[in-house]
Amino acid sequence: MALAAKWDLEIRQLDAVNAFPNSELDEEVYVELPDGYKLSGKVGHLLRALYGLRRSPLLWQKLLSSALTELGLQAGQEEPCLFLDNHLIVFFFVDDICYMYRACDQAIADEFRDNLASRFKIRDLGELRWFLGIRVVRDRSQRRLWLCQDSYIEAVAARFNLVDDRTPATPMGTHQLVPNENIADHAFTHLYQRKIGSILYPAIITRPDIAFTAARLSNFLTNPSPDHMAATNRCIQYLYGSRHLAILFDGLNNNAEDDKAFKVYTDASFADDIQDRKSTQGYLFTLFGGPIAWKSGKQSTVTTSSTEAELLALSTAAKEAIAAVRLFRDVRLQLNEDLTIWCDNKQTIRLVNEDMMRIQTALRHVDIHNCWVRQEAKKGQFEVKYLPTNQMPADGLTKALDRGKYEQFVAQLGLTPLPEIEIA
Repeated sequence: MALAAKWDLEIRQLDAVNAFPNSELDEEVYVELPDGYKLSGKVGHLLRALYGLRRSPLLWQKLLSSALTELGLQAGQEEPCLFLDNHLIVFFFVDDICYMYRACDQAIADEFRDNLASRFKIRDLGELRWFLGIRVVRDRSQRRLWLCQDSYIEAVAARFNLVDDRTPATPMGTHQLVPNENIADHAFTHLYQRKIGSILYPAIITRPDIAFTAARLSNFLTNPSPDHMAATNRCIQYLYGSRHLAILFDGLNNNAEDDKAFKVYTDASFADDIQDRKSTQGYLFTLFGGPIAWKSGKQSTVTTSSTEAELLALSTAAKEAIAAVRLFRDVRLQLNEDLTIWCDNKQTIRLVNEDMMRIQTALRHVDIHNCWVRQEAKKGQFEVKYLPTNQMPADGLTKALDRGKYEQFVAQLGLTPLPEIEIA
C-alpha cells in the first residue's frame, strides 16, 4: 500500500469463487455419503479438495501459484503469496487476490485478469476498497492512502456490549498489572480469551498504538483476574472511541534530502515484568512515512542490565529489517540508501559501533567481539544511530504511557483520522 500511494498505482481486487474444490487431492480420502445418497456398505472417494480439509489451503496455494507462474509472473523469495513481473504486482490471501499496476499498463492488467478468469471462476470486485476487514481509502489527487479497521472495531465493541461514548484517552493505565492470586473459572477465562483474540487482530494489522497493551494483556490468558478483564474492556473501549484512526501513507510528502524512506526504530524496557523480570522489547518500521511492521513483546531470556536488553532488542530488529530489505528487492523497490537503525541507548550503540582492540564493558558474560549485531554493522549491513527517548516512536511499544506522551506516540506512528467524507 505504501508503494501504491507513492507511485499512484492502480489496485484491483478479484475473488476466486469456491477456490478449494479447484484443487485435486493428492491423497486417499473417503467420506460418508450425504443424506439422500446413502448406500449400505458404501462410502465416497473424494477427488477434489473441500472446505474443512486441513490440506485444502495448501493445495489451493500451490494451484494458484502454478497458474500465476504459467502467466509469466515470478514468485517472491521472502513471501510465497507475492508474485510480480515488469508490469504487475500480485498478492493474495486464500481466495482474495489483488493486483497493482501503473495506469499506462491497463491493457496488460486486463489481459492478466481475463487469463486468470479462464482458469478459475473469478469475480471482479473492481478497485480495492476492503481487504480482510481492512478499509482502504484513497485520495488519488493527493496520493494519500489510509488503512483503517473501523467496521471491525465497531463489531467487536457491540459483541461485548462495550459501545460507549465516554471512552478512555489511552488503551491502558500506567499502573502495573499483577498475576491473579485466585483461580478463574472456565467461562470467565474463555470470555477473556475471546476479547484478547479480538484485540490482537487490529494490534498486528493497523493499530500499532495498542500493540504493547495487547502483548501485556496476553500474559494472563490462562488465569485472568477481574482487573485484567477491566483492562481488556478499557482497551476495547479505547479502540471504539478511536476507531477512525488509520495508517496514512502520503505519497507526496516531501521529506528532507537527508531523510530516509525506510526507517527502523528499536527500544527495550529493562526487567519490567515483575513476575519473571524479563524485559519488554519493541521495534517499528516505517516506509514513506507510514508504519509497515511493528512488534511488542517480552524477551525470551532474562537480561542483567538495560544495555543488554537494548542489545537483544537491537539484534531482533536488525534481523527483521534485513528481511524487509530483501522483500523490497522482491518487489523491485530500490531505495538507494543505507539501512539505519535508531536506538536510544548510547552504551549499546558504542558497543556496536566503536572500533577498539578491547571493549570496556560490564557485560563480561556477553561476547561483544563476536556478537552478531556488531559483526553485521562492521560489514556495512546497517548502521546504528542515537535517537533521544522523547523522539523514539518505539518507546510506546515497550511501556504504558500517560496521556500526554501517548498522544505524542500516536502522532509519531503516523496514525491520522480518516477523511470526514469516508467516516460519513
